[in-house]
Amino acid sequence: MQSNNPILNRVETYSDLSDPMTVQGAVQKSVLLTVIAAVVGLSLFVYSFMTLNLGLAMAAAVVGAIGGLILALVATFKPNTARTLAIPYALFEGAFLGGISVIFQVKFPGVPLQALLATFLTTLVMFALYRFQVIRATEKFKAVVMSASIAIALVFVVQMVMSLAFGSSIPYIFESNWLGIGFAAFVAVIASLNLILDFDMIESAAAQRAPKNFEWLCGIALLATLVWMYYSFLRLLGLLQSND
Repeated sequence: MQSNNPILNRVETYSDLSDPMTVQGAVQKSVLLTVIAAVVGLSLFVYSFMTLNLGLAMAAAVVGAIGGLILALVATFKPNTARTLAIPYALFEGAFLGGISVIFQVKFPGVPLQALLATFLTTLVMFALYRFQVIRATEKFKAVVMSASIAIALVFVVQMVMSLAFGSSIPYIFESNWLGIGFAAFVAVIASLNLILDFDMIESAAAQRAPKNFEWLCGIALLATLVWMYYSFLRLLGLLQSND
């Protein structure tokens, strides 16, 4: 059956019956990339916050976000490059995590730690729900989550263009009001549900005997979701704090 996941759709093109990927291999790659991003992010956070170097934090967040996005897109459309791009991708994501955490810590003290705990706990809950098949990655579920994810991405692109070109913002949904908080909560939920797609992608790719490179691609996809979740929780908790 054709999958709604654009990464998984490329498994057939690169199938390898002689040296296929495994679920264990994908998990190991995911953990490695996550640890690299966490170490880089924590190091940058400690240095920038202790020295109050907000310029460095802002630059790291911007460069990390753009660099990570470019590498993720390249790896998605050229899976054979995933092995080469995975660690540089984790470094970019770590730079983004460290930089954006400093910015939020200065503006909303304590929020980064709360967002980190929320991300960790949500990941455990999503894995349990997937493992015990409480939430099933049906084709309809995948279509809904991916459609919502694309719609959210388009909203953020429009917001970025409006901010850079006109110095304005989309009314209400990016402000500290109940509509803005509701939108931020919706984004956090969709980001979290993307974990189900990632878990399903790893199992499905292994079942289809995708090549070893797909272990790195799965690691990139899972790290991207974790970073998105963390940033979504940052925004949500920041809005809630500023609305007090």
